[in-house]
Amino acid sequence: MNSQRHWWDTDVSQDKPQNTRPRLFLGVDGGQSHTEAVVADERGMILGRGFGGPSNHAEQPGGRERLRKAVADSADEALRKAGLPATENTVFESAHFGMTGGADFKEEIITQAIKANRISIGHDGPTALFGSTAGQSGIVAIAGTGSVVYGENTAGETAKIGGLGYLFSDEGSGFWLATQVVRLAIKEQDGMVPQSGLELLVLDFFQRPSIRDVTNDFYNAKLSRDDLAAFAKRAQEAAANGNVVVREQIRSGANVLVKSVKVAAERLNFSSEFPVAYTGGMFRGEIMRSCFAEELGKEVPNATFTDPIFGPAIGALLLAFRQAGIDIGKVLLNNLKTTTHK
Repeated sequence: MNSQRHWWDTDVSQDKPQNTRPRLFLGVDGGQSHTEAVVADERGMILGRGFGGPSNHAEQPGGRERLRKAVADSADEALRKAGLPATENTVFESAHFGMTGGADFKEEIITQAIKANRISIGHDGPTALFGSTAGQSGIVAIAGTGSVVYGENTAGETAKIGGLGYLFSDEGSGFWLATQVVRLAIKEQDGMVPQSGLELLVLDFFQRPSIRDVTNDFYNAKLSRDDLAAFAKRAQEAAANGNVVVREQIRSGANVLVKSVKVAAERLNFSSEFPVAYTGGMFRGEIMRSCFAEELGKEVPNATFTDPIFGPAIGALLLAFRQAGIDIGKVLLNNLKTTTHK
């Protein structure tokens, strides 16, 4: 009976074939909009990527099953693309999960879905930093649906500023910008501020006849936080097309993030030059990036504003390598770069 051969099979002789599967490493970025998994071997060669649904709010009704499914779906897709067995038949050498909101309520669910010799679960700050800087110390500003600033120095000391959720924090995020514009649209409708086209902007995007319909639908859960945060992209487009009011809101959010970077740098004793990277949908807008860079240059002159090298899923993979004692050197990083789109 002929057995199927795989790319991981190595023949040490013609008479004695020997199956030597590589040690597998898993990095997972679990966010509010989707979950991404990356599988690689110990050389840093990416073997497959996979995606699943959102993996936040595991404590809410149905959240545990959504999280389990998002993690399993993303990891299984990555393994399938690599031509490897599914998660129930795979034991990873090392796995790291960077999750929006941290490990609360998630560890039990994840460890039931994924088997690994070493497994760690934390918040999304370290994965964003390690991805952006390719494993180096520094600070990253995250501005997606939510926002947070995270830093780590060479001594392993960390600082996390903000990131306490949409009600109490998250300045500069997509949800924050969307709600700021809606608030101003309400004031515009009520005649409390000059007309600047915000009311029409909101109504056109949400396809509602009045601002009250937008707010009522949000309160009644007919519009989710993600639905509202999606409006931030339209708001950024309006700013790029000349809306000064929205532009000033973006600048205000960028300034808060820069102040957060400054506090983090002071806590981490960054006295010499250090990198500040960025990630998240808000930074896809040119105005957000330029406002952030301009304010950073004034407030934190020893910071170097840098484009991210990798995304947060690769950052999670780098943390999986680190906890397994794998050297994050030039060869491994080059392998990641050459296979990052696999």
